[in-house]
Amino acid sequence: MKINYMRAVFSLIPILICGVLLYLLYVNKVKGVLIWGVVLLTMAVFIFVFISSFMSTGKFQTEEEANKYKGKILYNNESFTIVTYSKDFVVNWNTIEAVFFINTPPLDGEYHNKEYRIFLNKEPVIINKKPLKWYDKILPAPKKQEYPMIKIDDYYNIDFNTLYPSIEKFLTNEKMPSTLLNGKFGNQVEYSKKENTIIGIPYDKLLITTGLYKIFDKGSHSEGELKEYRNNATKI
Repeated sequence: MKINYMRAVFSLIPILICGVLLYLLYVNKVKGVLIWGVVLLTMAVFIFVFISSFMSTGKFQTEEEANKYKGKILYNNESFTIVTYSKDFVVNWNTIEAVFFINTPPLDGEYHNKEYRIFLNKEPVIINKKPLKWYDKILPAPKKQEYPMIKIDDYYNIDFNTLYPSIEKFLTNEKMPSTLLNGKFGNQVEYSKKENTIIGIPYDKLLITTGLYKIFDKGSHSEGELKEYRNNATKI
C-alpha cells in the first residue's frame, strides 16, 4: 500500500501545536491535571496518526491479491472511472484540460516507468466505498489547485494500456503513436554468430526514450504547475 504523505504532513501541525502548548504550560507552571491530560492525549493521538501514515501492509502473497488493491479503469462516452479498493474517481472527458505522458526508468522504491498525468479544470467526483477514518474527518482538506492533477501509471493501474485508445476515441479523435506508449526501455541489439556463440551487440539507438510528452491540451491560461509542464513537454 502507498505511504500517505499528505496525512503525515497534516498530522505534524497539531503535534507541533501541542508541543508549543506543553512548553507554555511548563513555563507558566500550570498545574491543572485536566489541561495537561487533554494536550498530552491529543498529541499522542496525532503522533499515532503520523506513524501509521508510513506503515505498509507488507508484500502481497499472490498477484491476484495485489491486483485487488490496484486501480481498474472503466470507460463510457461521458467519462472514465478509476476504480480502486477504497474509492472510485469519476472524470468527465470534458473536464480534462491537458494530458501528459512521462516515461522514465523507475526510481528507488518505484515499480512503474510509464505514467499519464492528467490536468482537470475541476475536481473529479470521488465515491468513497469504505467508511472514512476518524482522523480523515478532522484533518483539513488539501488546498485547492488551479488545475487538479490525477496520475495513472503502469503498475498501480492494471488497465494502463487501455487508456491511450480510449483517449483517442473519446477525447482527441486522432491516432497516437502506440509504439511509443507501449514500448519498453532498452537498446536495439544486433545478433551475430561467432564460431558457435551468438553475440548480441547493442546499438546506440534506444527502443524508447525518456521524456515528458504532451498528448492533449486545450490551451487555457495557467500560471501554475500546468504552465511548467507545457514549457517542458514535447508534443507527440
